[in-house]
Amino acid sequence: MNGNAESAVKTERGRFESICSHLFALSTVIFLLGGAVIVICQMVLIVGAKGMMAMVIAETVGPYAFGMSSIAGLLAFVLTYFHKGAPKDGED
Repeated sequence: MNGNAESAVKTERGRFESICSHLFALSTVIFLLGGAVIVICQMVLIVGAKGMMAMVIAETVGPYAFGMSSIAGLLAFVLTYFHKGAPKDGED
């Protein structure tokens, strides 16, 4: 490959990695917020003796939170391929 083609591939790879990284961060924040909403609502509703409403909140928000956690996990897996040559923790 010539220099221009190599730089174009690196630019595309960098752009794809950046997109994956941003989507990973976004999906992680969304699933953490969804999980927090479930837990906090359940605590408040159970203390308030509204157990059935707590179940409804979990059934409503749960699929979105769990779906986002799945997406974050898959994106984390994809991102590991960009850091194959990077030193591991404790290695220099």
